[in-house]
Amino acid sequence: MEKLTDISIYISSSSCPLQKFSDDSAAVGLITDGDDTEYRGLIQDFVDWSLRNNLRINASKTKELVVYLRRRNTPPPAPVNILGTDVDVVKTYKYLGVHLNNNLDWTHNTDALVKKGNSRLFLLRRLRSFGVQGPLLRTFYASVVGSAIFYGIVCWSRSIRDRKRMDRLVRRASSVLGCPLDSVEVVGNGRMMAKLSSCHVEQHVPPLQDPLAALGSSFSERLLHPRCVKKRYRRSFLPAAVRLHNKHNAR
Repeated sequence: MEKLTDISIYISSSSCPLQKFSDDSAAVGLITDGDDTEYRGLIQDFVDWSLRNNLRINASKTKELVVYLRRRNTPPPAPVNILGTDVDVVKTYKYLGVHLNNNLDWTHNTDALVKKGNSRLFLLRRLRSFGVQGPLLRTFYASVVGSAIFYGIVCWSRSIRDRKRMDRLVRRASSVLGCPLDSVEVVGNGRMMAKLSSCHVEQHVPPLQDPLAALGSSFSERLLHPRCVKKRYRRSFLPAAVRLHNKHNAR
């Protein structure tokens, strides 16, 4: 039986990487000029690998999220077929706790975080009503409330609209605790720098390894800024983290 950790060596490619985390797997395909041959071939290779290793993919639980950002009207691609079953095409999908949609914005994810944050704030208020104060209350905030509202912040913290919505939750939590709390921007910048540093240390981080190596400099700690044609990419993790890194290493 082949190791699950080795599957990406045989199946993944630069334009169609296979992302794995525990028992969750996601195939990401870049389709250029309408040619989805490589993408569909990757799916079939993964299905074949699963069958060879006595695994069966549940097609009814498998979903396909198609991101098409061009304005011209084109017919949607045919759904992926797994073992004779067409995979459902969805507009939103929750993967590893993060809500993604076919517009690549964070509206659905922020809605979910606000809803979860409000329910956690209720618990924080109840705890204070029982007379709990000081370090114990702040520990509860950090472990229960903060961990929920800041989940995946390195992805969505560059959106000003989303930051404002989450900042309102932070201010309400601050009033309950009776002490100032870091804003969403401060927390996001700190975690973004920590994530970028970990990617430098852990040289085996797959989708960021090659892009980060290409942005390095032999005579400076600063990084080259990636070329950004679209504003959407400019606000994504890697360009935003590079700008923040260079700002901290400015001479």
